[in-house]
Amino acid sequence: MDENIKKEVISWVKLILSAFVIAFILKTYVFQIALVNQVSMEPTLYEGEILVIAKVNYLISDPARGDIVVLKDELEDKYLIKRAIGLPNEVIDIRNDRVYIDGKELNPDYTDAPTRDNGFAKSRVPEKKYFVMGDNRMQSRDSRSDTVGFVSRDNIVGKAVFRIWPFNKFGIVR
Repeated sequence: MDENIKKEVISWVKLILSAFVIAFILKTYVFQIALVNQVSMEPTLYEGEILVIAKVNYLISDPARGDIVVLKDELEDKYLIKRAIGLPNEVIDIRNDRVYIDGKELNPDYTDAPTRDNGFAKSRVPEKKYFVMGDNRMQSRDSRSDTVGFVSRDNIVGKAVFRIWPFNKFGIVR
């Protein structure tokens, strides 16, 4: 094999390996793409929308109230998209179709629908855990459910920051 061809092949192999390593690092630590495949976040997010999830945000800080987070659902071995409502050590109470945090009504409450307690009793969010809810409270399996409950910080993958599909809704997610 000609020496120039060998150098060219080695150069291409290095380039391809570098691209894979960079892609792996970006997907693992910086961002990933997520498909909305549930109605629990309507009218904020609809089924079929494609989002960019920032992972790096939560490497340097913790989720804040109102963040739209992606979390691992270990029960169904899939990802859920919910809104962070209750933070560690806060007391969550749902009464009269409203959410209260440490005795104060959640404002904004991120929904136009009433919030049923679905059997959830007034509770303190444990250390390093979060209380999450869908914006479509009437059709959301969230922290009010025993199958989700308080979400461990370790199960929060990232923050939904940008919508890339559909194009007519292209932009920052709020």
